[in-house]
Amino acid sequence: ALIGTAFLFRECTEPGVSVALCGDSVTSPHGWALLTVFGLMLYVSGYQVSFGPIAWLMISEVFPLRVRGAAFSIAAMVNFASNIMMTLTAEVLQDALTPSGVFFSYMGLALVSLWFVNSMVPETKGKTLEEIERMMTDKPAKDYNAPEAMKRA
Repeated sequence: ALIGTAFLFRECTEPGVSVALCGDSVTSPHGWALLTVFGLMLYVSGYQVSFGPIAWLMISEVFPLRVRGAAFSIAAMVNFASNIMMTLTAEVLQDALTPSGVFFSYMGLALVSLWFVNSMVPETKGKTLEEIERMMTDKPAKDYNAPEAMKRA
């Protein structure tokens, strides 16, 4: 929200020209520029220790053992492809929604994501991978690391 608000205070360095027609001469007031950089640093720091690892934790726990390797690879590929899509569409989104609108949209998506994690993602703290598989599939998990003779016993 801080970055979205900061974009509302952009100004053109050429007197009498609107921001929309200003071209490359658009700046933010000095105070807002510093606050925006601080807000970005705070966001990245907070994201890396809170919400950032959730996707990697989920994909490492949610897939059954028999498909975990392949599924993890596909999920990682989808994650990186999504990141590339966000990067490639950023300029188009800013043209369509304005920079403030884009960042307020990101804030809305973050709130939806927070709701999803809090209400839909099951707690797996202290559970083994086999217990998580049973919880997710309602079937007993197979131990793929045990020798074949022990599985029959």
